[in-house]
Amino acid sequence: MKQYGKPSTALILQKTSFFEENELHIKKQRQISEIYIKQPKRKTCKNCNKPLSDVNDFEKDGIGYKICDTCTHLNGAYEDTDKYCSLIYGNDEKVYAANYKVDDVEAFNYRVSSIYHPKAEFLYTSLLSHNVNPNHLSYLDFGSGTGYFVSALKKIGIKNVTGTEVSESQVRLGNKMIGEELLFKHELIDTLNVISETKTDVISMIGVLEHLQESRSVLKCISENTNIKYLMISVPLFSLSVYLEILSPNIFHRHLHGGHTHLYTEQSINYLCNEFKMEKVSEWWFGADMVDLYRSIYVKLEGIEASDKLKKNFGEMMKDIIDPIQLELDKKNRSSEVHLLFKKRTS
Repeated sequence: MKQYGKPSTALILQKTSFFEENELHIKKQRQISEIYIKQPKRKTCKNCNKPLSDVNDFEKDGIGYKICDTCTHLNGAYEDTDKYCSLIYGNDEKVYAANYKVDDVEAFNYRVSSIYHPKAEFLYTSLLSHNVNPNHLSYLDFGSGTGYFVSALKKIGIKNVTGTEVSESQVRLGNKMIGEELLFKHELIDTLNVISETKTDVISMIGVLEHLQESRSVLKCISENTNIKYLMISVPLFSLSVYLEILSPNIFHRHLHGGHTHLYTEQSINYLCNEFKMEKVSEWWFGADMVDLYRSIYVKLEGIEASDKLKKNFGEMMKDIIDPIQLELDKKNRSSEVHLLFKKRTS
């Protein structure tokens, strides 16, 4: 099962800060970059573990990046060390956790319905298309954050679902918003134990795999856990957005920065499928490349002497073409994101 495209309206509405507070986000972006470039150099590909070239393919925001010659995965030039991951993900006061907080139940539910409900429906219909009753399975959302996806699954009728997350503040907030104790905290050092010991049928990682320090070890644990039958992931891709960021150093880099130290490609995902014995059940290709282009021009227009009429004209020009142009990228598997459901092969 394949599907393409997703309306951008909700994304733009919920990311207005990226448009209006560009300088603030750049400052935070560069604070994280300064931590990252102090880590040891990466010698092997994050995806396939094969040796990387000593030469960078490009540099962005002071960070070198390398395209793997074996699987085409895009790698940051430095390691995701214990120190780096702890600073980025383990401290509730850091910027990463703050990005996912909401002020009240109404805002939480809006994000669930506009962003995560379509993801839950994708998983549900994908299982149905595979002749499986989703209501007969159990689910673990690993890296659940504030519990948006867990909440979305509950709202479409999935009863046996829990989430696990390293941020204590997000677990507390999520359980409060959901109204049930469905989220649980785990320590970073317990990541592999959580995966190895789960007895759930389906494990989901929505925007998580790319943040894991030992993503290959996690996939190995999934492949070896006989309880797990399906894996759903959402991962960022090496797409047009990266090129926009290369050419726009003074526009906040939404896609390749901070916790996104590396990006997947269709080829690097296929490499993982073959190595860890998984087959694709369904694919959903959609992205925010055109929103990134729109935002880049918008912010640059705000920084020059131009009339409000010109700026308004630009907005009117773009609003009806962002989604159609993005859809063409999506249909060519060239989007900035993909959702995938895998079934583990038994042999």
